[in-house]
Amino acid sequence: MKYTSKSTKDWLKTKKWRVLEWSSHSPDLNPIEMLWGDLKRAVHAINPSNISQVKEFCIEEWGPLTPPTLRVNVSTTNGNAYPVNDTIVSLHCDAGGQNVVNYTFYQNGVTACSQPYVTCDKDFLYFQPITMSDTGTYTCKIENPISSNTSQPLSLTVIERVSGVVLNSNASSWPLWAGKASVRLTCSALGTNVTFSWHLDGAPLPTNPRYHLMNSNSSLIISPVERTDNGSFTCTASNSVNSETSSPLTLSLGWSPDKDILCEANPTGQNVTLLCSWEGGNPSANVTLEFKNINETRHDTVSKTVLKTNVITNDSLSCRGSQYEQQSCKLLLARPIADVPNPDTSVEEGKSATMTVNLISNKRRADSPQILPTTFTWINPHNQTLSNGDTYKINSSDYSSELVIFSPKVNDSGTYQCAAENFMGKSTFVFTLRVQQGPPSPPPKPPNPLSAGAIAGIVIGSLAGVALIGTAVFFIVKSTKKKHRNRSSGNAQMTMSGVADKNQENEEYVKYADLRFKNANPGNKAPVQQVAETEYSTVKK
Repeated sequence: MKYTSKSTKDWLKTKKWRVLEWSSHSPDLNPIEMLWGDLKRAVHAINPSNISQVKEFCIEEWGPLTPPTLRVNVSTTNGNAYPVNDTIVSLHCDAGGQNVVNYTFYQNGVTACSQPYVTCDKDFLYFQPITMSDTGTYTCKIENPISSNTSQPLSLTVIERVSGVVLNSNASSWPLWAGKASVRLTCSALGTNVTFSWHLDGAPLPTNPRYHLMNSNSSLIISPVERTDNGSFTCTASNSVNSETSSPLTLSLGWSPDKDILCEANPTGQNVTLLCSWEGGNPSANVTLEFKNINETRHDTVSKTVLKTNVITNDSLSCRGSQYEQQSCKLLLARPIADVPNPDTSVEEGKSATMTVNLISNKRRADSPQILPTTFTWINPHNQTLSNGDTYKINSSDYSSELVIFSPKVNDSGTYQCAAENFMGKSTFVFTLRVQQGPPSPPPKPPNPLSAGAIAGIVIGSLAGVALIGTAVFFIVKSTKKKHRNRSSGNAQMTMSGVADKNQENEEYVKYADLRFKNANPGNKAPVQQVAETEYSTVKK
């Protein structure tokens, strides 16, 4: 509430009169009346003639303060809610409309507005710009003439952008030998809350049991290194503000050649090309060729052409290679020499026979040199060159040959020859094959065309036949006895001895017929009528 009189106001300013607060002479008096009465008395005491011109008085009410709220104002670009180093950031001490006279900001309990790049303006604090050293705990304090209060602490973390990404290796010597050496790659960067990722030749690092990420992915251990690691490695450092990728790092890898050192001698017309080769290594191997008075060194391969007439039997070509390790070889220039442990072979007719030739180096050489590649030709006892077919099979390489004869006959016996030839000469190896006739084979069993039902029918039919035979015998015997009785009655003059002999003969015949009948049906499966013994007894009467 204000009452204004300009002349009185100016006069009060001239007299430097200022009402700061009032005091009560009596608790029953109205504060406004007290203030107005005090003001009149003061004006009257100073200048009684102007008391009527005092028309203005001011009343300000001061109450107890509640805690303010301290907030940070940052840009939320890329979702980042934290202040970023070297950017403009402000803090706001929000008193919520309370009547505040003074605002004070503190960092870790110390006044925060003392730095030259920090500006405090009433309820705002400005960092122009904020730095990493401004990370800390902040509070703000508000005051009026009768009270003060402080905000809750605000933890302020300043984020530093990712920068200075560097990729290093701990390799102390180069090259790193594939399959033997290990290496550690380390990625370093400036920044806050940095994470690391790795790439090989621009693609994400593949999953490999030889790759081991350590120290929150800031280190990569490769154990052991292999040829596939011969690419460009990079690491990327990132946080919520930005990302940065290192310069590529390429490992200097070394590996030995895939194959052993090679010694060769290749004839071409009247010349022979001598060759020493050890290719495929990284770095290239140093290869040295030595032949008689020739000594020459080159990378990977070295060759020399000489006249064939300058090459004589048992000359040798020497090759030496030097890289991570050293290798050497020696080639013997001589006609084929072979070891034939079993020149004589004996087999039974129908069983396979095998003859083998294995070339060897000159056994007189202690260093066991390599030998020249050789071609093989097999010849049978009829002086015919053999080849693969239904009867023969030949398996040959540059240094060995095998002849297999399937199911040989007796007429395949004889002398077989194997001719082995290289450009230094030809050698012939002789084999003797003896094919013996084996025991005769048992005749094959005839097939059984009858089924089980047919066999059962034959058995039943046989039994029925036996029954018919028994019936026929019965009637024959009976007819014979009848004739015998007629003959006895018609020849009464026959002597008793003759009759007795005849009766005995008939009786034995009947018994024989009865015995044959019983044996013909041992199981009595088809019962037939048996002849009663009383019928045979009439013969005796």
